[in-house]
Amino acid sequence: MAYTHLNPGQEIEISAHIYFSPTQMDISELVKLSPEQLKAQEADSVEQEKAIYEKFSEIEKEWAQQAMLTVSLRKAQEYLRIPAPSHTSNQWAEKEYDWHEISNMVYKMTYRIYEGTDYRSNIKPRPVYWELSWYVTFNTPQNPDYSGNGRQLAGQQGKKFKDRAEMEKYLQGRIKAYSHLFTEISPPIPEDARRRFCVNGVLLPGYTVDTPELTRPDEKNVDDLLSLLEDGDIVSSPQLEEPAPTEQPTPAVPKVPRPAARKKSAPKKSGPVR
Repeated sequence: MAYTHLNPGQEIEISAHIYFSPTQMDISELVKLSPEQLKAQEADSVEQEKAIYEKFSEIEKEWAQQAMLTVSLRKAQEYLRIPAPSHTSNQWAEKEYDWHEISNMVYKMTYRIYEGTDYRSNIKPRPVYWELSWYVTFNTPQNPDYSGNGRQLAGQQGKKFKDRAEMEKYLQGRIKAYSHLFTEISPPIPEDARRRFCVNGVLLPGYTVDTPELTRPDEKNVDDLLSLLEDGDIVSSPQLEEPAPTEQPTPAVPKVPRPAARKKSAPKKSGPVR
């Protein structure tokens, strides 16, 4: 009895089990053979089973190739269904729950101001305070290849101010600090954030990745410059020697023949410490 199962693009399963049944297997002729003959025929039958099994193995490989094509076709359709992330075209816009947003296809900055009263204060009238929450994040599409840590680039939650003018000044400073991110509709994506804008391994349309290329010097120009140098223009760096430890500055020594053995002047002895 065999069990077969096919889940296209994912799984194929074939399982078969054989059990001896006197009503289905007649061994009356086989028992007339000698043990040696039976053993030899058994070995031959096992080899034929292995040959059939190899055919199954080849079929499995053929199925795997076809299943990968099925999966690829599905993933390509999934890629085409991903909508572009909504954005404000680098303009500030008011959103729900008093949030303000500026965004493009890659970056998003949001902030919200909450005005409250400190009811625990004994001062009359009770003082008013302001809380500022702001965030700078990647404006990622739905179901990207990577959505882990790092989506938020900067931000603070509930930063408290006692003076509204001070809060406004701080907010404008944050907006100015990140204004360079909001000059293009689709600014280049940092290389390390590429997978946040990929679906099934392919970068979504409309995006580019910022991959600075290493500039190599023009070899011809280098050769031309080297040809203008003379032999004395290229000086090899001298080897550095470790300076000998000295206790006092040594006066200049006149150019005289060096004695056979140089005597070192003994350091002056200091008086006893009292």
